[in-house]
Amino acid sequence: MNVFIGADHGGFELKQKIVHWLQQNQYPVEDVEPFSQNPCDYPLIAQKVALRVQKNNQHLGILICTSGIGMCIAANKFKNVRAALVHIPEATQKAREHNHINILCLAGTLDADTTYLIVQKFLTTVPSLESRHLRRLKQIQEIEDL
Repeated sequence: MNVFIGADHGGFELKQKIVHWLQQNQYPVEDVEPFSQNPCDYPLIAQKVALRVQKNNQHLGILICTSGIGMCIAANKFKNVRAALVHIPEATQKAREHNHINILCLAGTLDADTTYLIVQKFLTTVPSLESRHLRRLKQIQEIEDL
């Protein structure tokens, strides 16, 4: 599993902290961009991460912008990408278990300690194979195919 991470200028500082945390905890991480706090457009960053995640269902992504909303909207435009904006670890666990999210979206305003707990839940929670969850995922895939 590779973790691809990207942010806009509003999420740059938090992205840097997450990259450091991932490296310290031995997760393979690729920092997609940006590499400075210069203004940049979040849809282009979301596209880079989403395309990487889309290529291999074992890969995961993390996207950060000021609110997390724009990144989440942009990432969910890609087929087979399931992105969720979360603010607490418990929601992260449910989103990963029930919805099989493969991209975690975060608000750049989150504190570091909460962020690390959220990221840890995202990376360690196993998606549920219960029939009700799989049925709903299939329904989402059918909508994507319209």
